[in-house]
Amino acid sequence: MKQTTDPIEARPLAPDFAPHPVFPDPPDLTIDGTFLTASWPDGATATFHALWLRENEVKPGSIDHVTRERESEIDTFPGETGLTDASIQNGATLEITFSPDAVIGRFDLGWLRSMAEGRWKVDHDIPVQEPWEAARMPEPPTFDGPSVMADDAALEAWLKACWTHGFARLRNLPVAPGTVQRVGERIGTVRSSNFGFLFTVETKPDPDSTAYTSVSLDGHTDLASRETQPGLQMLLCRENTATGGASTMADGFAVAEAMRREDPDAFEAIKTLPWVFTNRHRQTDYRFAGPIVETDATGRVVEIRNTGFLRAFPDMAAEDIPRAYHALRIFTEHCRSDRFLCRTRFSPGDLILFDNRRMLHGRDSFDPQSGIRRLEGCYLDRDEILSRLRVLARKHRTED
Repeated sequence: MKQTTDPIEARPLAPDFAPHPVFPDPPDLTIDGTFLTASWPDGATATFHALWLRENEVKPGSIDHVTRERESEIDTFPGETGLTDASIQNGATLEITFSPDAVIGRFDLGWLRSMAEGRWKVDHDIPVQEPWEAARMPEPPTFDGPSVMADDAALEAWLKACWTHGFARLRNLPVAPGTVQRVGERIGTVRSSNFGFLFTVETKPDPDSTAYTSVSLDGHTDLASRETQPGLQMLLCRENTATGGASTMADGFAVAEAMRREDPDAFEAIKTLPWVFTNRHRQTDYRFAGPIVETDATGRVVEIRNTGFLRAFPDMAAEDIPRAYHALRIFTEHCRSDRFLCRTRFSPGDLILFDNRRMLHGRDSFDPQSGIRRLEGCYLDRDEILSRLRVLARKHRTED
């Protein structure tokens, strides 16, 4: 069935900026007290509450036409708001009569259809995350950097791979200072931290982090001592002539799921028992307490918090400490094992983007006397990659 899309500004009744296809076959409408149900001939259906409809109407006092943001709160409307009539006008507009005040409301039918298709959901247009072990992911998914910077289709493919697998690499980028910022801004807003807006990872004479030395780093998430860990991290190799220093990545979601299957008691401990993480620095003192594995209300693993060199006191009852250490040992051994570890060497012009709340990144030790290993990095929040993917998907619908 051919769908047509009008320009956003020609669709003043939709309270968002997404294009909404107009289906030639209108839905059947049923009113049941305070609910309206719309049922399309192809099987799509959705039920809308009267108050939800009324507060989402694009008109003065409800939704502003320019910003598409709400101007009112729910107590603006009668608490007993109901529906007395509903009809479709010109094939594209739903007209509703509200009770008790007989106010007429008008709504974009394509927008209501998008509700039936679930396009309002947080995960719509977002790929499913796929945990992996090293046998399936010996190298990061790799894309051409200049293409990603110039072409939205290439950008979308790179971001989808990163969200799906937790990391993705670009190659052939310039090594000039600031390149990593320009790539970050191709996605969204770069986030600052106590290490600055941008940071350079190299050996320093007076380091404020173990990352600025030449020793090996076990797999970790950055800044577990912060209330909100950076969601994404980006590292660009500007120079790498040193011997050693290969980068390592392990999928923390895969490690957690392996523990869930193979040692349920250890998994229960690592997702419930909190540790304090603290930033040990002369001028700052950041602290946060939380479990190493976080799950959501459905039990799905959604975040890893484990900066081993920032881990401080076990924030738990003394009798829980032995099983907390047992679970931590299993988690750490998995992250170090060939079963989960992807090991690659940076070349100049390589950039890796990864989910800092999922991936455990580290490095092998290197000899600072043999050459220079210099990376430039920045942080973004997860929101940025998700927002960009939704906007790119919206662009596809506009062009279809």
